[in-house]
Order: sequence, then structure tokens, then C-alpha cells
Amino acid sequence: MSLDGTFTSWRPRRLASEGPRYLALVNALEQDIADGRLSDGDRLPPHRDLARQLSLSVGTVSKAYQEAEQRGIVSGHVGQGTFVRRRSAARAETMARQEPVNLALNVPVEGSETQILSALFGEVVRERDLAPLLRYHPHGGIWKHREIIAASLSDSSFAIKPAQLFLCNGAQHAIDIALRLVAKPGDSILVDTFTYSGFKAIAAASHLNLVSVEMDDEGIKPDALKRASRTSGARVLYCMPTLHSPTARTMSLARRQRIAELAEELDLTVIEDDVYGFFFTERPVPIASLAPTRTFYVTSYSKCLAPAFRLGTLTVPVSYTAQTELLLHASAWFVAPMLSEIVVRLVESGKLEELLRERRLQALERYRVFLDVFPKAAKLQFPAFYGWLPLPPEWSADQFAAAARGRGILVTPRIASAVGDGDPGATRICLGAPRDIVALSDVLQTLRDILARHPINVVSVA
Repeated sequence: MSLDGTFTSWRPRRLASEGPRYLALVNALEQDIADGRLSDGDRLPPHRDLARQLSLSVGTVSKAYQEAEQRGIVSGHVGQGTFVRRRSAARAETMARQEPVNLALNVPVEGSETQILSALFGEVVRERDLAPLLRYHPHGGIWKHREIIAASLSDSSFAIKPAQLFLCNGAQHAIDIALRLVAKPGDSILVDTFTYSGFKAIAAASHLNLVSVEMDDEGIKPDALKRASRTSGARVLYCMPTLHSPTARTMSLARRQRIAELAEELDLTVIEDDVYGFFFTERPVPIASLAPTRTFYVTSYSKCLAPAFRLGTLTVPVSYTAQTELLLHASAWFVAPMLSEIVVRLVESGKLEELLRERRLQALERYRVFLDVFPKAAKLQFPAFYGWLPLPPEWSADQFAAAARGRGILVTPRIASAVGDGDPGATRICLGAPRDIVALSDVLQTLRDILARHPINVVSVA
């Protein structure tokens, strides 16, 4: 204990394998304080001693201690050492009861979906239509369901054929299937400099290398795509042309046409993630309609209905239909038919469009609050439940995430979406979790207050 001038023998139980080592160390320290392995006033090991024990550089440990001090969980005293920061028991107990406000997880605002879905599930049971849904079905989904869903996703710019549309367990499953069809371990995949965190997870699990492609206000830059493809030899591109995650950018039609042209010129296969297209009253033209023989097109009902409603669609080039059927057989056998039955009933009753209108209004309302607090953020004609927040030049994304966490607010960390070590100079803020717009406004104003100060002057409370 520090009270008698001696150091603790603390060392972390484990360090996370992903992300910067200094953040892994400070997160382990924070967890051990929360678990009671360290107490207020404990004196931490000297930088050099801990670095030697953990096979880290002294600079890494010093950076971790600095970060921990910024979070408010330790205090450093010249000539004395670094100590676990004392807090009153009442303050610690109060904070322990408070759940952090999670603006890092993209969730829809609660609305009428529970009531509508409950009624439809009950309808299926009352009509004794449940038994046929509990049998074995084709791997790609019940044919009638695929016909109706394909028709509902089609428009004048893009006609989807049922034979090329497969039902999956959410968009994540659909993306995984597409990747397995066109890439093998060790291959390189072209992606935006900042990309969907779920795609990064799939790529890591599949041992794929991600090649960063520079972005502008519309997303992937065509010239950068050409250079990256030729330099890396990569032949697969993953992109989100509509309401890109995390930056919320949307490509113009001209940009989509140019990407489609480059796909032909460079012999690229495109995996197009369009899970947020429903926020538009008229969906932007998909790249899949411009390069149909080389594009895999992904949508999802999880984003517009509810996160646990795990139903996505994967539309594949006609030459891949047999292989897709095989991979669905291998990975899931088939998707729960009850979910596609509910979607069909939503479509046929008009309830799906009713829910989509509600989602658009909810997103617009929340994004207006976001713009009121942060007027320098991009003004979107059709917003989703997240925004891309520009940071002042003195703030890094990691510093801001740490400072926000110290105030009980979680924002999307840089490592979740970054491909490489670059700092985005911005961060994604998800707007769906606060219970109402008053609560949302309050938490956003807290973030604004953090950014109004210089990082070195922000003392976070753990």
C-alpha cells in the first residue's frame, strides 16, 4: 500500500490482444480497480519495473499511466509515484449504480415495432399456420417468401430475381457468405479507410488482409481505388455507398457509376452493403444495378425492425447461385422461416412501409438534435440513427473516447472502424439509445462541454 511508502505488486491478469498496448494496459488497470484488486491509495509499480515484467517499452507504460490519470483513476506525484485515485465511498457507490450511456452501439429508437410484430406473431399462431413453418425448408428460404421479398426490394433501377436472392441470418451472415464465395484466407480486400466494424471482425476471423482506400465526402475515391487495387493486387471491394458506417456519407449517382466502371476495368468483385437504404424515401441506385454480374448486394431487416430480428438478404450474380446454396447449407441449413413469414405479412399488409416511415421520422428528429448541438456536423437529407462528429484539431479520437467514457458516455472508438493507424479527426455518435430527445440533448451537450476544453485540461471521473 502507498500509505507506508511501498509499491503494490500489481500486474494485469490479462491484456487484450487487439488495439494499442497502452490502451490494453489502462483498460486492465481500470477493470482491476473496479473488481477490487486495487484500492484507493494503492501505489502502482514504477514505469520501468512494470514495463520489464510485461515485456513492454517504458514509453508504453508511461502512456498508459498518463491515460489512466486523464480518466481520473490514478494520480501521479513527482518523486512519489502513481497512486490509485481516492474517491469517497458515497461517490463510488453512486457511480457504480449508473449505467453508461451507450452512444457506441447503433440501435433504432423504440417505436411501434413491438406492438406490430407481437400482433403478427400472434396472428400466425392463431391461424394455425405455425406448423408448416417448423419443417425443413430450402436452404435459400421458402420460395414464396423469396418472391415477395425480392419484389419488395426491386424498383425501376434494380429488379431482383428470386432465384438470386437468398435469406440469411442478418446482414452479418450475408456478408460472411459473400466473402467466403470470393476470397480465401490470406487474400486482400479493398475497404474504406474507416469501415463497418462488423466487416473488420469477419475479415479478421477469415484471415483476410484489409487494404485501406482513401475517402472523400462521398466515400471511396475512384483514383485511390484504382491505385490501391493495382498496388495490392486485391480483387474484392467491400463498400457501403448509402449512409456509410461510420461516417454517414452517401455516394452520388455519378460516383456509383464510376465505381461500377472501375469494377469492370480492374476486374473487381463488389460486396455492396445497403442495410441503411430504407432511410431514403427513394433508394439510391445500387452499384449492383450498374454492375450486376460482379456485385453481391446485402440488405437487412434487423436495422429497420429490431436488432434481434435476424433476417438479411443476399442477392448474388447468377453464376454464384449454386455455391451460395451450398454455403447456406453448410453455415445455417436455412433461416428461421417464422421471420421471413413475418416480413412477408409486413409487406403485404403495408405495415412495413408504416414502420419505415416511423424510422425515418425518428432519425430525422434525433439528427436535428445532433445538429443543434454540433452545427458543424454534416447536414444529411436522409439521416440514420448516427452522425459523424468532427473533432477539434487538438483532440484525437482516442482522447475523446476516453474523456467521454470518464463522463459515463460510450462513443465508437477509433479502433472499431479504422483500417490502419490513422486518426479520423472525427468519431461516430449513435443517437438511438437515449430514451427521448431531451435525454439525447443532455448527453450530447455533455460531449460538447468536453470538446470545449483542451484534452490536457480534462480530468475524467472513472
